[in-house]
Amino acid sequence: MSNRIYLCLAHMSGKEQSFIKEAFDTNWVVPLGPNVNGFEADLKEFVTASIDELETKEVVALSAGTAAVHLALIACGVKPGDEVIVQSFTFCASSHPITYLGAKPVFVDSEMDTWNMDPELLEVAIKDRIEKTGKKPKAIVPVYLYGMPAKIDEIIAVAEKYDIPVIEDAAEGFGSKYNGRCVVHSENTVC
Repeated sequence: MSNRIYLCLAHMSGKEQSFIKEAFDTNWVVPLGPNVNGFEADLKEFVTASIDELETKEVVALSAGTAAVHLALIACGVKPGDEVIVQSFTFCASSHPITYLGAKPVFVDSEMDTWNMDPELLEVAIKDRIEKTGKKPKAIVPVYLYGMPAKIDEIIAVAEKYDIPVIEDAAEGFGSKYNGRCVVHSENTVC
């Protein structure tokens, strides 16, 4: 086929080369440095601009969204043998951190409006796990596919009913908003 249409063409369009050169010239390639600190500060301002809690929220740059989910699961106390609910329609990086910790992913199907975790099926899954194992799942991980936020208010309502923390995997939703707030900001990810 001679007429390819690239859906996501990686390119550098601004000062990226100069920042890369600066990182190498100053030997701040890994793990941190002034560019990472600046990125974290700018991202914090961006994601918290629509709320009044700017000073109480922090942003930490990691190597990947998978690392962020992994750390959030650790913060929630996920251990070997625990179960964590994650949606079935997702990239494997959403479920791999669960297995890294020796826990078991419990997959929940998506609803048709957003293609993300179905809040009704979420509750069915929670009841099923409690009935079959005698304990509730340790966490819930909805994923914002293709820039589309999940029905997070309904998911949070179910989670609160069973006192289960929610870790929002909003990597693909970066820049999207839900109820006027950036989806990468959530007080619900704290365990």
